[in-house]
Formats: sequence, structure tokens, C-alpha cells
Amino acid sequence: MDQKPRPNQPLVMLLGNDIDEEDHDLLFPALRDQGISVIRVHPYELTVEVADEEFSFLVAGQKIEPDLVVGWVLEDLLYPGMAQLEAFSAAGIPVINEALTLFRAQNKFVTSALLAAERALSYPVITGREPELFEDWISGRSEPAVLKPLFGFGGEGLRRVQNGEEASEILATLKQSNEPYYAMPWVDNPGRDIRVYTINHVPVFAMYRYAPSGQWITNVRAGGEIAMCPLTDSIISLASQASRAVGTLIGGIDIGEDQTTGELVVYEVNSCPSCEPPVLEALTDFLAAAARDLDSALMNWRPEKVYDRLDEDAALFHRSKQRLIRK
Repeated sequence: MDQKPRPNQPLVMLLGNDIDEEDHDLLFPALRDQGISVIRVHPYELTVEVADEEFSFLVAGQKIEPDLVVGWVLEDLLYPGMAQLEAFSAAGIPVINEALTLFRAQNKFVTSALLAAERALSYPVITGREPELFEDWISGRSEPAVLKPLFGFGGEGLRRVQNGEEASEILATLKQSNEPYYAMPWVDNPGRDIRVYTINHVPVFAMYRYAPSGQWITNVRAGGEIAMCPLTDSIISLASQASRAVGTLIGGIDIGEDQTTGELVVYEVNSCPSCEPPVLEALTDFLAAAARDLDSALMNWRPEKVYDRLDEDAALFHRSKQRLIRK
């Protein structure tokens, strides 16, 4: 806790670590300016006591009573954080980025299943532990496949697999490791994808992410370039549909442009996306409303501005990313 909760103000507690501290440096002061007290608590620093159906949540021995909890746990913190978020819900404390939402978004197979159920998944996927079935699947396809870890972010662990010797090497690895695999077809894209930020399922801001020269992974963590992307009706419709399918009230929807079909496709839905200043402005407004009355915010909140026109202002991006803006 960088600041103690302020008395007589609604308290928002973000359960997570400092992975997105650059976001928090903008978000937290903005919330405090709106009369909202805010703290960030690491899952390992939270103690929960349950006795006679009474819940107590303590940090460094100090009891905290949040009006709203935001789950922001991933990777090693996902499962302990999910358990704590369930405890907050059981105690009657409103939670956004609930445990199940985080799991759904951070497991690529579950995300694909939910997208398929809402007719928002326009390509086949395969997951399992039997390498022979993956071999049959890829051998029946003319295009390459993209092999992804079930959990992970930032473009880590992605592999593009061609039929032939490369596929044989990967199959041998899968047989030896007995690890689960997840694969989707390669999408013929223009060397970029679109990250769409949604708040309360409403697309607010989007950016193009370009792969470095000679590469194909577009994530900023992988060294790609970025540019503002005006939100079109088709992008808005697909991103909103994907966000609702997975349940992300704070979402980052990764969309590809399929040059073969001319269609937009959803790659992934992220529940803990690193945000940019326009998104943080909208998020501040949403969290302030949700801390006071979550049900009302879910029903009535809409962003004051949707970035649907080209804007080349570098201030739309964090200072740390402005060097990555594509000229």
C-alpha cells in the first residue's frame, strides 16, 4: 500500500503486483482526484480470516474494507489471487475481473471455446496432449499453424509451424514432454494486429502493433512498433462481442486482419492488459462509478470519448512507448 485508505471515501483495492506500475502511476492519482481511495495489495501480502461467517482482510496487520476489488493477477499469481477474489465475493464485496473471468481470459483454449459459443471464433483450434492428433490436424492443412502456450502473454512461447521437418521436430518434443498444446491456423495478416481496449464491454481506444522487420510476433514486449488505430464499426462490434463472451469488464482484445478473406478475426482476449492514457482516463471514470454503485455502473456507464478518428498525438501512449510509434 503506497498510501493508507482515506477515511470517508469509497475504497478501491487492486489485487496484483507492480507489473503495470506505469499504469498505476496515472490511474491511482486520477482516482484520488475523484474522491476515491485506492490501494494495491500483492496477493502474498493479504491475510484472510474467516470465523462465524465473518470475513476479515488484513494487510500488515491492518484491516481493510474495500468497496470494490479489482483482480489483476496473472501467471504465478493467478491461482492464489483467484482464491482471494472468491473470498472477497463470498464476503459480499463487489469484484470486477472476477476469478473465473481471469481464468477464462488467461487460458487460450477456454477463451476460444467461449468465442466459438458466441460465433466470434472464425477459425478452428486444437488442444490436448496427444501429439498424434495434432499431427493429423496439421497434416490436413495447407497453411502453417501457430502453436501457443495455454497460459502466457507478451508473445512468449509462440511458434509458427510448417508441415514437414519443422512439424516433426515439434511433434517429437510434444511426445517427450507430454505437455498440453494449443494451436490455431496462421492468419495471412499485413504484418500487424490491432489491440482494442474495452471498458464495461465498450471499445474505447485501439492501436496497431507492428512486428519488427523480418519477424511476425507483434507484441510490444517483443519489440514491435505501434500506431493509433481509429475504431471502426466493424472493430467495435467484434471487440465488444469478444469482451462479452469472456466477461472482461477491463479487456484487451487482439484482432487480426485476414488478408485472404478480408475479415477481422479475434486472436485473444486479455483480462489484465497494459493500458494507455486514454484507456486509463475511461477506466478512472468507470472505477469511480463502480466503487460507489457497481450495479448502476454496469448498467449505465459509457465512455465520454471513443477514439474513432485518426489522432497522431504521441501523448496517447505512455512515454516509455513513444519511441515505438511508427512514423
